[in-house]
Amino acid sequence: NGLGGAQSAATTVLAFGPNAKQRAEALFLRSLAQFYTLDLYGQVPYRTVADYNSIEPANVMAPAEAADTIINTLTSIIGDLSDDDVPYRASKDAAKFLLMKMYLNKGAFSNRAAPTFDNADMQKVVDLGNEIINSGRYSLTPNYFDNFGPQN
Repeated sequence: NGLGGAQSAATTVLAFGPNAKQRAEALFLRSLAQFYTLDLYGQVPYRTVADYNSIEPANVMAPAEAADTIINTLTSIIGDLSDDDVPYRASKDAAKFLLMKMYLNKGAFSNRAAPTFDNADMQKVVDLGNEIINSGRYSLTPNYFDNFGPQN
């Protein structure tokens, strides 16, 4: 219910003409919920903005279609997200990290019984990870428990 509710809430925001940043944040949150839905259940119910308040059952995307949809959405919104990395806000790096997870798991999503991993997808994981690491905004902490503090 929580993942479906998150998708529904994000789609509702999209239906009311948000500005570019709000739209990008809503699409990020919807993509995050779709990622976990795909990971847990191997399929993703999907409702268009035009059908955001429909009482009809949502269309269900197969794994490959869902993965491609999430990847395309994340790729399209990165430029509209904030560079700032503040708690509880979608950022460019958060979208890049989720995009990394999508590319890393794409082969397993498409075929859970016998996953195959495209070298181009794995290279995208490395490239996105390097972009985040080389941004200079993050560092390792010498105190393990700092990872769980508000300033992590």
